[in-house]
Amino acid sequence: MKNAGNGEPSSLTQGAEAAQRLEQALADTSRIVCFANDWNGDPTSKHHIMRRFSAVRPVEWIEASGMRIPNLASRADWARMGQKVFSRLKTRPKQSQADPVRVHTPLTVPAPGNPLARRFNLRVYRRLLEPFESAEDPPLHWVYTPTVADYLDLMSEGRLVYHCVDRWWEFSEYDASLMRRSHELLCRASSVVIASASELLDDCLPLNRNSHLVRHGVDWAHFAPAALTPDGFERPEELLDVEGPLIGFWGLIHDWVDVEGVAKLAKALPHATVVLIGSTRTDVSSLRALPNVRLLGRKAYSSLPGYARWFDVALVPFHLNELTRAVNPIKLREYLSAGVPVVATGLPEVKAMGFEGLFPYEGQAALIDTVSRVLDSPADPEARTRLARSMERESWDFKSAAMAELACGRTAGTPM
Repeated sequence: MKNAGNGEPSSLTQGAEAAQRLEQALADTSRIVCFANDWNGDPTSKHHIMRRFSAVRPVEWIEASGMRIPNLASRADWARMGQKVFSRLKTRPKQSQADPVRVHTPLTVPAPGNPLARRFNLRVYRRLLEPFESAEDPPLHWVYTPTVADYLDLMSEGRLVYHCVDRWWEFSEYDASLMRRSHELLCRASSVVIASASELLDDCLPLNRNSHLVRHGVDWAHFAPAALTPDGFERPEELLDVEGPLIGFWGLIHDWVDVEGVAKLAKALPHATVVLIGSTRTDVSSLRALPNVRLLGRKAYSSLPGYARWFDVALVPFHLNELTRAVNPIKLREYLSAGVPVVATGLPEVKAMGFEGLFPYEGQAALIDTVSRVLDSPADPEARTRLARSMERESWDFKSAAMAELACGRTAGTPM
């Protein structure tokens, strides 16, 4: 067997192993019908998994009706509704050579819990799903959005997988009682439940004993070049004038991000610059006022390794609450795959990882102290390469294969 020069199998060998496992797991599956949120936007676990499934079997991605009533005062909500209407007016599902997943955008009413909206949406989904719901050859149903529980009767008899990736009832913008009820219905109705965090597994097991833990993966081949071939990345234009260490973050800046803690960090380390990449859904005025904070907004997924290449340390600065206790941050694996040391809130999943280059903290004072210590001993190129290499088997290729094996009953199921 060829190896990477360090006794480990090469990326090509490992990729072939994962692909073979996936093909074998889905051997008796004709197609996958996935119910998720919008296809457009930054890649999430759903996108990564379904893209890999689509390499071996057809995948129909159904954009499920909204999980909350739109805020008519929100520009973002208006833009999202306009995009859905525009997509629905197209005569064919969205598909490209790069993304073999077929995306369907039904024109539904985003009013979860409303009986009239449910009745209307039921008719829309029935018409959409009819071509895929064969009693002789039922598809593998894969559900992410809990409100799909209202439409389970439309699915033909077959395998139903509920991939539980969040405590939906803990999000501030959702109806908690509706989300919890939908989650419980899905758990009970599913053939298999897959949880992305140990706390989510604890939520699911009392409702379905065939629940399994498969933690999130990483698009390793996308991020690892930032550490393995760093000379191939030019410094981003927005950071050309920055001197001193770079403290990086990417992701949605919402109410679960400790904005106050990040502001205190920037004030405590004036020689460093805090770089925040992502859309903003919470008050960040305390950050905008600081000279050593750069709020760059949302950036293309393809560009993220080019920023990580220059980060000296990366952050997962979440509040610790019932929502985040069940979070398994994908960005953490992305940072490490890019060879960047990570300072992260001591969430249960962060503590469970135990990866080299990962430094959990608790409290804002500890955030400042931990980042300071990491910056005092910066990772050299060899250390960054080692970090990246350590994440290779955390790739979505292996995680997707493991999930498919669980979904199709081809493994006993061990935590990943």
